[in-house]
Amino acid sequence: MSDSYLTLTKVKNDLRKDNELLKEHSGRLDEQNKLLNRTSAQLKSMNLALSLESGELMEQIENLTYTNTQLTQEHKQLVQYTSEQEEKKLNMSETIKHLVSSNTQLQEEKQRLSETNSLLRDELLQVKEKNQELMEINDRFQGEIQNLSEKSGAFSKDDYEKLQREVTQLQEQNQNLSTVLVKERKEAAEQEGNRTREMVQMMEDVQSVKEAYHALDLYCPVVNQKTKERICKKCPDSWRLLETKCYYFSSRMLSWSSSRAWCRTQGGDLLIINSEQEQNFIFDTSRAPEQSITRLWIGLTDAEEEDDWRWVDGSKVNSDVQ
Repeated sequence: MSDSYLTLTKVKNDLRKDNELLKEHSGRLDEQNKLLNRTSAQLKSMNLALSLESGELMEQIENLTYTNTQLTQEHKQLVQYTSEQEEKKLNMSETIKHLVSSNTQLQEEKQRLSETNSLLRDELLQVKEKNQELMEINDRFQGEIQNLSEKSGAFSKDDYEKLQREVTQLQEQNQNLSTVLVKERKEAAEQEGNRTREMVQMMEDVQSVKEAYHALDLYCPVVNQKTKERICKKCPDSWRLLETKCYYFSSRMLSWSSSRAWCRTQGGDLLIINSEQEQNFIFDTSRAPEQSITRLWIGLTDAEEEDDWRWVDGSKVNSDVQ
C-alpha cells in the first residue's frame, strides 16, 4: 500500500509538472497565434496596397503607352514637316538664285535700254534738225516755185518740171523720216513699258521672297551664324500648336477688320473652325487663367449681308460644329 501511494504521488507530481509545462506552452502558442494574426492582417493590408499600386502602375503603363504612341506620331509628323521645310528651303534658295540672276539680267537690259534711249534721243534730234532743214528747203523751193510761176517766161517748162520733181522727192523724204521717227518712238515706248512691267514683276517676286524668308526665319531660325544652320520648330514664339496648325491668342483691343489685317501681316488669318476638337481648344484656351482677355475675334462675319454668316474664305456656315 505504501509503495502504491508513493508511486501515485510521483505520478501526480509528474502530471502536475506536465500540466504546468502544457499551460506555459499553451500561453506561448496563444502569443504566437496573436502574432500570426497581426502578421496576417499586415500581409493582407500590404497585399491590398500592392494591388492598388499594381493597378496604378498598370494605369501609368497604359498612359505611358498612349503618350509614347502620340509622341511617335508627333515625331513622324515633325520629321515629315522638317523634310518639307528643307525642301521648301532648297526651293527658295533656287528661286532666290534665279531671281538674283534675273535681276542682274534686268539691270543689264535696263542699262542697254537707257543707252538705246539715249541713241534714239540723239537720232531724234538729228531727225528734227534734218526735218527743220528740209522744211526750210521746202519753203525756199515753194518761194522759188512761186517766183517761177510769176516769171514763167524766164524758165522753160522742163526746168519747172524738174524743180517740181525735186520738191516732190524732198516731201517724200520728209514724210519717210516722219514715219520712221513715229515708229521708233512707238517701239521705244513699248520697250520702256515692257521693261517697266518686268521691273514691277521683279520687285513683286523679290518681295515674295522676302516674305518667304521672314516666314522661314520665324519657323526655322538660324542657330549658327557661321554655318547658317537652321533648326525648324513647329510654331513661332508665343503661338500654340494643335495638331498641324499654329494659333495666336492676341490681347490687342482692335476692331474685327483691324484684327484680321494684323493677322494677315503675321502670315495668318482669323480662325475658321473646322472641328469640335478645334472649337474646344479655342474655347478652353481663351478662358485659361493666364489669358487676360476672354473674348476673341474669329473669322466669321455678316458684314456683306445681314444674317448671312460667312467665314473669311467666303464659305458659309454649314455644320453644327461651325
